[in-house]
Parts: sequence; structure tokens; C-alpha cells
Amino acid sequence: MIFQGLLNISSLYLDNEDYLFNQLDHYFHEKINEVIGTNLENEDLNSQFNKLIEFIKSELGTLGFNKQSLEFIFLDPFVELDDINQNSTIHHIYDLKIAPILYEIFLEILVKYLVDSDNVNRIMLNLKSSNFLSLELIVELKNLKDLIDSYPEKKENLKKYIQIHTLFEDKLILKKNRVELLEDIPDPQEKLQLLYLIYRIISAFHLEKKFDFSHLKGYISDHLEEWLITIPLVTLKNPDLYYCGLYLADAFGIKLDEEKVKNFLLDLYEEGIDEFEAPLVQATDGLYYLLKATDYMKLWLTRSQLIRLIETDPEYFQPSYLKTLETSQLVVILKIYNLINARNVEDNVNAILDELELRITPEGIKQSRDGFITSEATYYVLFCNYMRNSLDKLQEYNLLESTVSIIYRNLELLEVSEDTNFDLISELLYAFEILKLFNCIETREMIIKLAEYLFPPEVVAKISTSPELTKTKARFRHLKVNKVTGETMY
Repeated sequence: MIFQGLLNISSLYLDNEDYLFNQLDHYFHEKINEVIGTNLENEDLNSQFNKLIEFIKSELGTLGFNKQSLEFIFLDPFVELDDINQNSTIHHIYDLKIAPILYEIFLEILVKYLVDSDNVNRIMLNLKSSNFLSLELIVELKNLKDLIDSYPEKKENLKKYIQIHTLFEDKLILKKNRVELLEDIPDPQEKLQLLYLIYRIISAFHLEKKFDFSHLKGYISDHLEEWLITIPLVTLKNPDLYYCGLYLADAFGIKLDEEKVKNFLLDLYEEGIDEFEAPLVQATDGLYYLLKATDYMKLWLTRSQLIRLIETDPEYFQPSYLKTLETSQLVVILKIYNLINARNVEDNVNAILDELELRITPEGIKQSRDGFITSEATYYVLFCNYMRNSLDKLQEYNLLESTVSIIYRNLELLEVSEDTNFDLISELLYAFEILKLFNCIETREMIIKLAEYLFPPEVVAKISTSPELTKTKARFRHLKVNKVTGETMY
């Protein structure tokens, strides 16, 4: 996910990478014919697919790839057959599910070669001797490597960036037992809120299958009454307990008592209407969780019910009131307007946008007018501009450097236990979400901004004039970000 933009840049800059892709396809299609097809023709598709993956991992191992890293890569939910016709051939499955992953694996190696990463030279030599790299591509890579070597700061930025994934994996996998032990914390509030945040980070790197969440699944399934409650002081850092449970139930595919959950949500709706004069601004985060929860449960509120939730006196959109709200809350109000397709709210939207402008500084984006720069604020302002097609407004700000620094600092501080600091892990989560936006919003602004941070100006100049810049036709995966919800779309 955080390499997609990087791979886009390499594809735009390198003129001969298609040779590598074509050689990979030719090689593995031949191997399927020789090794897989004749031995597995009587087995079902799932069995064939699993043995194909094991065979490919073995082949990559002989080329010098780290076997543990390969295990992580093929845990990605993308590598599943849920959306595949069972009458498909194994060759077709390879093209749809395996080839895009292989392109990414090999492109990452090429990028790591540029910054002298450990254990890459052996793989590069094997790729050359196996004829996966053309002479033209080898020359291109050598010239680009020399160019990057002449810009030490850019080389260091690129090296640190591509190490993020490995650093995160090492940190979480080393603490795997601690993560799993969190399931046994006696306090369900701590259990669900903390595990919700940790699970979201784990899923951002597609490592869900590496962890045993059986106790958590059992708890969510068997103790609905314990977690189907709301708590005071709900914020985006301190998510409502019932929402954590519904999010994880949805992620795990757990069937719940729909009638009980829907009745709870409808009661919560009525309580919000009764308790707050203007829920949209007085209980922004709680309202946001409620709307997301109704979506999980396919509980569609009527238009009149939605209007009651967002009806707000104009006094709440005066600067004197808006300045008391956090930056993330201001953007969430705009997200809620988008989620329910609110009408006649232009004045409110403009008032919020004016307030947000006061939070954006050359050093970064602040969570309040006079507050600290945070990943949470940065993510929401970045998403707001994506949602409103105004990313060009942030072109002059260097948001990537501060985000990468936050990731390194917080990963260093992160200790997985029941006492894990919520702010630390929340900031880490939002920092990864920022990188997701930079990589998966494949617009001219985002690709160039990423290139400016990671590569020499000569690279930026070449890709800026590429006619393919906004077409992103490269053959690896292109994950997208939903402009309304912010969710990743495969």
C-alpha cells in the first residue's frame, strides 16, 4: 500500500521495465505448464492455487528472496479466490492474482538496489543470470543509481521510506505474542479500543492472517451485551466501544444479532437527538461513529432522520465556536455532509474551510488554532482536499518529511501492552493513513509530491512531462481511496 506511488514513479521513469514483467509472465506460465498443470489437473481450484503459491515462493527463494518476507506478502487479502469464477483456469488465476504481486515484489527489489539495501545484490545477479533483466533496463538502473548517489539527502529519504514496511513488520511480529495476549485483558473497554487501533494498523499492512485473534473473535461473538454500549468522551482517538466491536465483527465476518444491534443504534439515535441541541457540532465524533455503524448494519436512516441529526443553528458556524473544535472534527463534519449528501450547507462548509486555513502552517497542520501539529490533523486536512478536488492547495507544504519522522519516532517508542499509549498508536495509525493517501490517490499532484521528496529533480522533471502521469497503466495493483469514506478500494 505505501509502495504504490513509489512504484508508479519507477514505472514512469524507467522505459524498459515491461521486459521484466514479460519475462516473469513467460517464465511462470511455462512453469505452470511443466510443474503444476500436469500434476494438479484433477484437483479443485483452491488446491491448485495453494500449491501454485507454494511453488512460486520456492522459486523466489532460489532467486534469493527472504522466505519470511514472502510469507507476509502472500498473506495479503488480495491473494484470495473469493471473487474468482471457480471455472477459471490456473493460468487465468495467475494473471489476476499472482502476476500483479510479482511485479510489485520485483520492482521493490529494483528500488532497493538504488539505495544499496542489504541482500539485494545477490538477487540482482540472479535476475541478470536468469535473463529477467534486459541490457537496456540494467543500463537504466545503473544510470539512475548513479544519479541518486549524487543526491545524498534524496538517497537517505528513499532508503528510510522503503524501510518503513520492514521496520513495522519486525516490530509487530516480534511483539506478536503480546498482541495476542491483549485479547485476555479483563476490561472490555481497554480490550476493544486498543485492539481496534492495533488491528487497523495491522490491516493497513495486510498482516491480519499472521495473528491469532480467536479469543477476540469469540469475545465479540459471545458477549454482545458487554461491548454494545456507548462511553463518555468519545473522540477519534477514543472510539466508541460499540463501534470498535462492530468494526471488528465486520472485519472478522462475525454474524451478530442484527435486531438487537439495530435497536441499540436506533435508541442511540434518539438519545442523541434528545441530549444535544446540535449533534453535528456538539457530538461530531459520536455522530460519525453512529452513521458508520448504521452502514455496517445496513440500517438505512430516513431522509428526515438524517436531517434531524445535522440541523444546526448558524451560531455554531461562527468563528468563535468553530475555533473550539479540533481540526479532525471540522473535517468530519464535512465528511458527514458528504456521506448523507446534505443540501443547502454551502455557508457552513465555507465557514469550516476558512477555519481550516488557520490551522495550516509551513511547519505542518495543527489540531487546533494554537495547538500542536499532529498526524491526525494532517490526515484529515489532506483527505478534505482530496474529497474536494483541491489537493493543489497543499503543494507548497512538505507533509511527507514530518510524517516519516513521526513513524520512525513512534515505532521506536511503541511497546505493545495493555498500557500502550493511545495517542502514540493513534498518531502512528494516522501517519500510515497519510502515506496511503499519497500512494493511492494517483493524481498528478500526489505523484509529483512523492517524487519530489524521494528522488532527484531530474527524475521529477522526466515524470512531470510523461503523458502517462495521470493514467497509471503500470501492471501492478492500483488500490484506490474512496472519496467519501476514506476506505481502501481493491
